Amino acid sequence: MATITIKNTGAIVEASPAVSILNNLLQSDISISHLCGGKAQCGTCRIEIIEGEQYLSPVTKEERIRLEKFGNPEHARLACQTYSYGDIIIRIVLPRSTGR
Repeated sequence: MATITIKNTGAIVEASPAVSILNNLLQSDISISHLCGGKAQCGTCRIEIIEGEQYLSPVTKEERIRLEKFGNPEHARLACQTYSYGDIIIRIVLPRSTGR
């Protein structure tokens, strides 16, 4: 199974390609903001892809629109809209906020 390494913490979690990176992280108790509940509406689940971009699902229309609001940061993706099919290394941009 593929893995997601979180550069912020050094944690390594198994990545199921059947669920988004956001859900993989949440299932492994990794702290990440997701105020809209994974609907590509808020952008708080932004991650920076450090290694393994070639193993990610294509950018969705909704994800592209939201990332444009943040100036299309290089190597940025929304964890709620991205699926991993191989080993990746990421950095979580925002920690989990209160209430989620």
